Amino acid sequence: MTDNHRINHGITRRSLLAGTAAAALTAGMTTSARATPSGTAALTLPNPPAGGIARGQVFDNQIPDRSVYAGLVSFVWGASSLDQPAGAVPSAYMPAFRDFDQTHTLAWYQANHPDWIVYKSDGSTVAWEFGNTTYVPIDFQNPDVRTFYWNSFVQPKIDAGYPIIAFDNVTTFNGYGNAGHHNGTQWVPQYSGDRVDDTWSAAVLDWMSYLSQRLHAAGIGMAANITWNASVKVADMLAAVGLVDVYVDEQGFTVHRPENYNDTAWDNKYNFTRQIAAQTLHLAINQTTEETLATATQAQIDWAVANYLLYREQKSMMALCGVGEYHVFVDCPQLHTDIGTPSAAPVVDASGAYTRRYQHGMTLVNKSSTATAVVSLPAGTWTDLHGATVSGQLSMPPNTGSVLAN
Repeated sequence: MTDNHRINHGITRRSLLAGTAAAALTAGMTTSARATPSGTAALTLPNPPAGGIARGQVFDNQIPDRSVYAGLVSFVWGASSLDQPAGAVPSAYMPAFRDFDQTHTLAWYQANHPDWIVYKSDGSTVAWEFGNTTYVPIDFQNPDVRTFYWNSFVQPKIDAGYPIIAFDNVTTFNGYGNAGHHNGTQWVPQYSGDRVDDTWSAAVLDWMSYLSQRLHAAGIGMAANITWNASVKVADMLAAVGLVDVYVDEQGFTVHRPENYNDTAWDNKYNFTRQIAAQTLHLAINQTTEETLATATQAQIDWAVANYLLYREQKSMMALCGVGEYHVFVDCPQLHTDIGTPSAAPVVDASGAYTRRYQHGMTLVNKSSTATAVVSLPAGTWTDLHGATVSGQLSMPPNTGSVLAN
């Protein structure tokens, strides 16, 4: 998530993770001992419904009455309050690789911890994320930095009662050109600075493992927004996702663009998502190209919902919103689609489209950027998400999805 979308606790982010409150959260949740050492408390994790569309909420700090999503949302990324409707599990947000305290400016670091600042290969340019110069990137390999980060940001949220800590902008590729730090007058190289850098990937996985182990030892879950793009290595992504309890995918299947994922890019994303879907709590955020969901095209809404139902397992959740339309609760009729639970695995139709049968309907996706898919439908009359009926065949233009009920 870019800095324009971050939760606002005195921090701006434009439109992009105890007691009585904990008791109120128990309905609709699940406890899990996944990856927790023997004798530690079980984790409190989301328990998405098996049917319909299981949903997540991206930040909640501009929602005056959170009961508006009661019974709809299973997980809140970046919750500003523990006071959530029953079944909505909150998480406390923080960036994974940066100091989240705005008072710790670059000048503050230069005066107090100059050896903690991470630079690019030239040794003089700070490796700012998104070009944002407010939050200083810090050397998470340094044991002193790890202790500082935990005590400053993680432990206070645990003490406040949050059951999950959410780490934003985890990149297994070296997306900001991190290269090293200075130790006095000596330059200490750590990474190549190249976008694809196995040393960087290994360091990120080690940092995540450190956080995961400490959180699980305390009975706290771990969520992370782990970036997917053409630079990632699938093995690194699988390793990263395997370390967290809730995997957040901000790219979803829309990638914030009209073309969505298609062709080989769709294949790669779909195959990865299906690989982790059954065993991993997973929130996919699908942003449309419009500023608000209310003005989004029917085609892009259908695309997001159809893809979700194609890969969906019980642990799968989704969010659908306008571009950067975080912090507020948004809704549309298509998000209330319920065609039951899957009755079969996804298959490739003779037309090239992917289809999947449900108890009371089916979902269809044409991932091609150029070819129309003409799908032969099972017998009967089918109704799409907008009330139109079809029987016999469904002609699907390139890069489209459809959900049909019967």
